[in-house]
Parts: sequence; structure tokens; C-alpha cells
Amino acid sequence: MVTETEKKIEKVPVVKSVKPEEKKQKFIEGVKKTVFPAFISAAFAILFFVKFDFAKDVSWFSVVLLILLLSYYIQRVIYPLIGVKVKEFETKDWLYVEFLVIIYFWVIWILLLNQ
Repeated sequence: MVTETEKKIEKVPVVKSVKPEEKKQKFIEGVKKTVFPAFISAAFAILFFVKFDFAKDVSWFSVVLLILLLSYYIQRVIYPLIGVKVKEFETKDWLYVEFLVIIYFWVIWILLLNQ
């Protein structure tokens, strides 16, 4: 017969220990996944500002879609070169980095338009 203490012992979750090297590597990878979209966005914002100036005749939906598609393929190529493990990316990770690209793009674009 199982006693009350044995039941409590069985229910204790196992905590995995994370090595400091792994924690540091995850942090560096996270910084890369945040900073690289900022550079991509800045490049796109400057390119669109120079090419279209105030973009009165450009569809904003087309601009956003073009940036999303191009930045996705650029990141798929560049991330392995800078040490980010793309094979471990899930859908939420791609949505995160693409969201960052769009937000950074709009911020930089607006700053350029308000010179």
C-alpha cells in the first residue's frame, strides 16, 4: 500500500539544470534575433525612402508584403551564417522576428519622413 508521503514524492516535478554556457548561448542567440531584424528594417526603410520619397503612389499593403517576404528569405540565409539555429525555429519564432522587422521598418520610415 502506498503512503501519503510516497504520493507526494512521486508528484514532485523534475527540474532540469541549465548550464551557464547554454544560458549564455541562448542569450547571445536572442540578441542576434533581435538586432538583425533592426538592421534589415533600417536598410529597407532607407531604400524605400530614397526610391519612393513620400510614397504617395505606393500601396502600403504591397510594401508590407514585399518587406515580409524579402526579410523572411534574407533571414533564412543569414541566420545560419551568424550562428542562429534556424532548424530549431518554430512558427512563433518566425512571427516574432517578422513582427520586429515590420515594427522597426515603420519606426525608421516615419523618422525619415519627419526629417
